[in-house]
Amino acid sequence: MGTRTSTLRTSCPTHYRGLRQVLCWTLLCTLALFSGCTGSHSAQGVKYSGKNTKKYTPLPISVHEDKLIELLENISSLLGIEYHYGGQSVTGFDCSGFVNYIYKDTFKAYLPRTSQELARRGKKISLQNLKRGDLVFFRLNSSRINHVGIYLENNLFAHASSSRGVTMTSLNNGYYKKHFVKALRLLEIMDTGTADGEPRHARTDISD
Repeated sequence: MGTRTSTLRTSCPTHYRGLRQVLCWTLLCTLALFSGCTGSHSAQGVKYSGKNTKKYTPLPISVHEDKLIELLENISSLLGIEYHYGGQSVTGFDCSGFVNYIYKDTFKAYLPRTSQELARRGKKISLQNLKRGDLVFFRLNSSRINHVGIYLENNLFAHASSSRGVTMTSLNNGYYKKHFVKALRLLEIMDTGTADGEPRHARTDISD
């Protein structure tokens, strides 16, 4: 039994690395199909009652590394779903509704409902230190933050665009680069590859 456990611990990281590469290539190929999104933008502008008494998940949200693979899978399955003002389900999303849905579906985490509220949580990080799952915020034709997306990798982020629905866009895109405000980290990645089998906190390279 001890030998089998040891084998599993050794093989899992390799398996996940391979799967991660396949999923990343899938997302990049999908991006080519949605290349028209690079000129699109979306402002949220939705008013909510504020009467939701559900408690938000405490930060940081500790997750295992394999959840970052599930994050890619969940996002790729939603690409192309139409934008819906105030939407937060597979029938349609707005930007923060999309972020809320992905975090709940992937990490069982409950987040604030609007981009402005989301922008008040998490650790501020630089663009150079972005990691998968980080949130990126923008001011689109507004003096206030009104758009949010989820960073993937290779400068790509996923978001709900008013003209393209759920899609991916590069942070190097001129429009989003101009209106970028900040990035926040809500996740703390747990490394399960320790010798004793107990998870330990991986470095997150957070900088204020």
